[in-house]
Amino acid sequence: MIVFGWLRRVRPRARPRTSRDAAPVQEELFARFSTPELCALWRKSRAGLHATSTPVARARVAAARGLLLDELERREPEAMAEWLQSGALEPDGPSAYLVR
Repeated sequence: MIVFGWLRRVRPRARPRTSRDAAPVQEELFARFSTPELCALWRKSRAGLHATSTPVARARVAAARGLLLDELERREPEAMAEWLQSGALEPDGPSAYLVR
């Protein structure tokens, strides 16, 4: 499960009992956030990615960013496809395509 500071401050970490339980926990975690809030988490995660000091920590942040993208794509597949086709530029991320 996600174990780094920027997301832990948003909501306490939930620990699934088995790896099969991870997907429902992930969906439950992100369901509480609006799309603009998920975009804000994406922007914050960029700072977390650059602040890491070990490969393991960097991999954890990258994995969480992947989960964020998965949720955004689940909600807004066409807008996410547009963002990805545009080059998926940082630091704003998909906000310009999702938060209109």
